[in-house]
Amino acid sequence: MRLHRLFIVLILPLLCRPLLLADKTADQQKIDTLSTQIDSASERGDYTNVQQLRLELATWATGAGFEEIAARQYELLLAARPRKTERVKWSVQLGHLRMTLKDYSRAIQAYDDALHDDPKDWHANLARARAFTAADLHSRAIEAYSRCIKLRPDDAVPYEEIAGVYEKRGFLNKAISFYEQALTRNPKPQLYLNIADCYAHQKNTTKAIFTLSHAKERLPRADYDVRLGEIYQSLGDPARAVQAWEDALKTDPQRQDVRLRLVMLYDQLGRRADTDRVFQELTAKYPGSPLVHYLKALKHFERGEKAAAQQEALRVQELAPTAWVAHFNELLLEEMKKRS
Repeated sequence: MRLHRLFIVLILPLLCRPLLLADKTADQQKIDTLSTQIDSASERGDYTNVQQLRLELATWATGAGFEEIAARQYELLLAARPRKTERVKWSVQLGHLRMTLKDYSRAIQAYDDALHDDPKDWHANLARARAFTAADLHSRAIEAYSRCIKLRPDDAVPYEEIAGVYEKRGFLNKAISFYEQALTRNPKPQLYLNIADCYAHQKNTTKAIFTLSHAKERLPRADYDVRLGEIYQSLGDPARAVQAWEDALKTDPQRQDVRLRLVMLYDQLGRRADTDRVFQELTAKYPGSPLVHYLKALKHFERGEKAAAQQEALRVQELAPTAWVAHFNELLLEEMKKRS
């Protein structure tokens, strides 16, 4: 059953994310109309109107999700050598579009162009640092964020983001130091979570727990209790994990992911009635959820209730599960056959 434990620990928190769809038909028509107007103005030699229409098209295309078209319009706008303030602004916009397209080298070039005109532009400096981070150019990212800190020493953002770079590289003490500096400037809830994560990666669970407990006193938030529960679970302390997750539900009763975690631990504490109660709540709210039925199958199987486990596992197959749920459900069915 180790694979099923892997599912609970690693896969369960990633499921049930919404998918976003967009209909671009009307936006495409708008872009086509503006393109025709640009061509017409160009043929008349009305270059002022051409620039205005290109900017309108770039703005519209950006909002509609046509990043390549928008980027091309900004390139053409910049090629006309506008005023310095416009060059800086449009170069930054072009860089943002290249970032969206994951074209990091060209994004960096666009930000460099903006900084050539205005070396102290805050948006260009910060965006450039983020581009280096996205491109995994960590040393250059650190240099760029250090420049941002010199420009705005009281702004928490560069401290937080340079800490993230250090954390990614494994320099956890430096990461903690910069997260703490960010915290003194803007006590965001996420910063406490980041600091606790660094301590957890250092295997210093005492400081991780202290950080989250202190955060709860200052900024009550369900996420702190969720992370505390994860730490207690990793320490093999299901009782404290359950207590933390129950506290999280008191803060935010809509956290269904926390309920899914609880039903996998209640039985270990001899609280079968609570397991059944929460499963009943989840089934009533999400009767067609393959994930809920898979977890019910797993719990019945662990209890030795083979018929109920098989019924739930077969129900999962009928509900078009995600690839991960389908995979682990098949493994569970195979395990049932071996033990039958």
